[in-house]
Amino acid sequence: MTLSRKKAFWVSFALTLGLLVPLYAAALFFGTAGISRTDTAVAGEGVGIAVRRPDAGDAKNLLLAVRGEETTAFLLMRFDALQGKCCVGALPRDLALTRENGEQTTLAELDDYAGPGVAAQRLAALLDIRVDHYLSLSDQTLVGLAGQIGNVSIDTDWPELDGLTAPFEEGERVVLSAPGAAELLQSAGENAAALRARIYSSFLLIGMDRLNTLIPDFLRAEQGNLSTDILATDIYDYQRILDYLALLQPEMLWGELECTAQGQLAEEAQQLVEQLFR
Repeated sequence: MTLSRKKAFWVSFALTLGLLVPLYAAALFFGTAGISRTDTAVAGEGVGIAVRRPDAGDAKNLLLAVRGEETTAFLLMRFDALQGKCCVGALPRDLALTRENGEQTTLAELDDYAGPGVAAQRLAALLDIRVDHYLSLSDQTLVGLAGQIGNVSIDTDWPELDGLTAPFEEGERVVLSAPGAAELLQSAGENAAALRARIYSSFLLIGMDRLNTLIPDFLRAEQGNLSTDILATDIYDYQRILDYLALLQPEMLWGELECTAQGQLAEEAQQLVEQLFR
């Protein structure tokens, strides 16, 4: 029996579908199987781009010695990309330290006698922290660096200004240049420690988006005007840390590490060391 032309067409069409549909289904299955595998790289992976995150090495404690005409101010600073914070602690000049031979001395005396490097070592032993580097420079050299950062705003009701004779009215908000801030600290005399920590923190905060270039360039350009054990390779470490901090908008912490009449750290100062430098 012969099929009509119309029936023959539909039989041929059905046979063709019967062959093609399984083939298409198999191709679709094997083509998508590799995409759905759980070990397939996500977008951006496997293309040779390493994404580095801050680790334990991306935090540095620095002893800063700022030398004026008559006295030297000492501060501990921490740049911490791992915890996302930047800290400034003012140190008392008469903080009691121990020389390697066991003799008692003060931070200022040890700095005069053996230099900031030895002072940093003994300070680290006393506070039970790591002091990675020291930086010693004149107050005018520091003013030059702060001038590149810009001006800072201070509120006259800052508690650090209590008891100080300031050249402005209470309740004002005052904008200070770097030289103006230096004059204010000089007028505060021996009571400037807490205010110094806060003003330095203010400069760091407003310049945080540029410190990753300003500080490395400053360290390279001012080698003749400062004393430090920060090597050329260390500058890259600081630059990397400051790169992170520029993106993180870090927490800014400051304070004065006060000591007793005998030169021992007060209990609150010990707690502040724990909060700021560990």
